Amino acid sequence: MSMSFLPSFLSAARSAAVHAFFLAVVAAACILTLAPSAALASDDNPDKSSEKGNLPEPLEGAISMLLAAVGDRNAAFGKGIDPAELRTLLDFAMQPAAATEKALPAKREPGYGIFYRSHIGAPLDKLLRYCYDPAIPQEAVFPASIRSSRWQPGSDIVKNGVRLWERVPDQGLADAPLVLHGAEREEITPDTFSGCYYAYTLNRLLVLMRHEGRAVLVSVSRQAEPSTVGRKGAIVGKDADWEYVYSGVPGATTRGISWMDTYMYDSATITVFFEDQPGSKTTGYALFKWVKAGWANLNVVQRKHIRSGAERFLSGFRQVLESDRLPPAEAIAARTGEFDRMNEDALRTALADYCVRLAVVAKEDSVLSRDDFWKIIKDGAYANHLSREELVSALLKNFMKERLGKPALGS
Repeated sequence: MSMSFLPSFLSAARSAAVHAFFLAVVAAACILTLAPSAALASDDNPDKSSEKGNLPEPLEGAISMLLAAVGDRNAAFGKGIDPAELRTLLDFAMQPAAATEKALPAKREPGYGIFYRSHIGAPLDKLLRYCYDPAIPQEAVFPASIRSSRWQPGSDIVKNGVRLWERVPDQGLADAPLVLHGAEREEITPDTFSGCYYAYTLNRLLVLMRHEGRAVLVSVSRQAEPSTVGRKGAIVGKDADWEYVYSGVPGATTRGISWMDTYMYDSATITVFFEDQPGSKTTGYALFKWVKAGWANLNVVQRKHIRSGAERFLSGFRQVLESDRLPPAEAIAARTGEFDRMNEDALRTALADYCVRLAVVAKEDSVLSRDDFWKIIKDGAYANHLSREELVSALLKNFMKERLGKPALGS
């Protein structure tokens, strides 16, 4: 980028359309994960008056401790993970939602952050069974947020064969928590405004323990490096239908800002899942999240948009985990295994009918009929542009939609 272009570039950043785009970037960034948070670069940032947040200093210290531990593969309970500080964080996170409604974490390297408190209508062991079995890809349980996610080789949860859901009743976790380190490669679904999607690697730390008589999982993630450049994706129909198309073309889908090369520069998340009561059939959910996203090293995300993304993520997750049509975890793992054993030609054949239906829908769709999308969709050829992992993810998502009673594409 030339220096002569820089003033007009920065001016564009203050325009309403561009500003709105990056507010939406955070919605995609907040998956999950299961996935990230951020700060606004312009001078009129309403968050600037609250950079220090309003959390007690001991709690901010506990947050710093965990975010340092996620990058240290040698961190263990009592060595790098301070028991007292961790319990301070849990005391806060496990309070009733009303007591923490106005909680505001301090600004950190990954940007401005939020605290978000809710619950999930499923027991903790069920949540762990579906979310923390390496044989079940995350897109099966977070279809509105994650395109694909895989634990990386060498991750403790893979190499040690840990079955977290079986450890929930273990009273010994009160004195000897289970600590796991690892990394996941993740790609997210298109966000609801710009259509951008990103891929990145997350360093992960899991701590399964007991606190105040209840089983608790603390999940910490930190983005390892900036994401791939934002690429043009499309939401087909309603976001709640979990239908997405991925062009592979850098830029944004929204007209007027399609030229932008955007990135998720950094993100950090601390998620606490806990039994609402010992042996409860519901699970408490507490989230600390920070995301840094933008372009040309500018970070343009506000707290309210991080929260919006967190709500999108949790809504999609609940549709899966709380459904009375949810297939057994073993069935999802078995179906994934079948897809993994198929060669690419067989995978493309299995997706062929879907691709034909996609081409029919695309002809009448204002976004999918554009050249960037139509050239890979026409003649039912979409599967030819997908990698092996992308084919498996698409087939798995279609399997979950069918089992959960979601409408088929074009119906």
